[in-house]
Amino acid sequence: MRIEIITTGDELMSGLTQDSNFSWAGDALTSLGFATEFHTTVGDERDNISTALATASQRADAVIVSGGLGPTPDDLTSEVAAAFFGAALELDGEALRSMEERLSQRGRTLTEMNRKQAYLPRGSSVLINHWGTAPGFSIEKGGVVFYFLPGVPKEFRAMMGEYVLPELEQRDTGRKKVRSMLVKTFGLPESEVAVRLEGLEREGIRLGYRAHFPEVHLRVTAYGDTGEEAGKLIEGFSSDVRSRLGGYVFSTGGETMEEVAGILLRRHGMTLATAESCTGGLIAHRITNVPGSSDYFLEGVVSYSNESKEKILGVPKDILIEHGAVSAPVVKAMASGVRRLSGADIGVAVSGIAGPGGGTPEKPVGTVFIGMDSDKGGVRSEKFLFHGTREEIKLVTSSRALGFIMQIFLNNV
Repeated sequence: MRIEIITTGDELMSGLTQDSNFSWAGDALTSLGFATEFHTTVGDERDNISTALATASQRADAVIVSGGLGPTPDDLTSEVAAAFFGAALELDGEALRSMEERLSQRGRTLTEMNRKQAYLPRGSSVLINHWGTAPGFSIEKGGVVFYFLPGVPKEFRAMMGEYVLPELEQRDTGRKKVRSMLVKTFGLPESEVAVRLEGLEREGIRLGYRAHFPEVHLRVTAYGDTGEEAGKLIEGFSSDVRSRLGGYVFSTGGETMEEVAGILLRRHGMTLATAESCTGGLIAHRITNVPGSSDYFLEGVVSYSNESKEKILGVPKDILIEHGAVSAPVVKAMASGVRRLSGADIGVAVSGIAGPGGGTPEKPVGTVFIGMDSDKGGVRSEKFLFHGTREEIKLVTSSRALGFIMQIFLNNV
């Protein structure tokens, strides 16, 4: 089945909004064994939307259209679709009732502007939106099925799962059975990951790379005549991937680094505290983004100035003067200080130069020290030189710190 995705909206064309609906839909379709062969993005302009529909109808078996179903004047998709299919817009009673119920739940009443959304092309099938107000619809022309969905990501994804994906599976019964796995790695550039996996390709397996700074993700998809056959293929292949990449693989189940760190901390009954300088609390933010992190995360200190490092964490003044804030002795003292302050089993600390200014020949921008204090590993530190923007250096530093935490359990450090 040849599938095309059309995303609409001036905000996408201007770059103000990222096209997350396409990336999500492409991933969801791939994981089910479908191939998205075409993707078109157009602004809120009648002729361009109509041209996109006409082009898709000539080269795809199924077309998924996102956006333009709202109540404002620039929401043109339903009108353009009606003209394209040669079908008048008609008020759909089911869509109208659903919208009234949704608005009533929010303490609002239906306006004439909202009512516009309930007009759908004659002959189409309404797709009720249980997650918002704008209904979707599907319609066939010349053997091609079209699905029109809202552009709001939460609504688009929910309606894809509720309507589109199940129907596509029913329509394309002859395709191979599929098993999919997302392998997440950290610590190697994409080129190095590719080199390590060179020659690993085999029949029935598709391997896709996706840079997700500072990580590299691999989508492994296996195809077989039966689900069992596909499962055996992906199990063997993923085992070979892990063997070649070793400790650089941190997840094969979709978990984030902070989730994996939390799982390990909880499993071993250990607690954590952080002391951050250059990351400004980003490590603590990521850790506490995980539900239930209060089970293992005790405290986070942002000690940005030298005075706060000395006053709050007890970093000796003479160490700060002799070595500077960005140094191995200082991050060791910070890690020990936050562990002592909180009573945690593990103390992690970071200090560095995120830029764009502040670097020196001895310590250029991107110089980062990460320190740790734990019973298993004692007090230790490591120096790094990261590259990128200020935000990228902060992000990769936080990821490396989370990697430090995982190493305690995975490598018995």
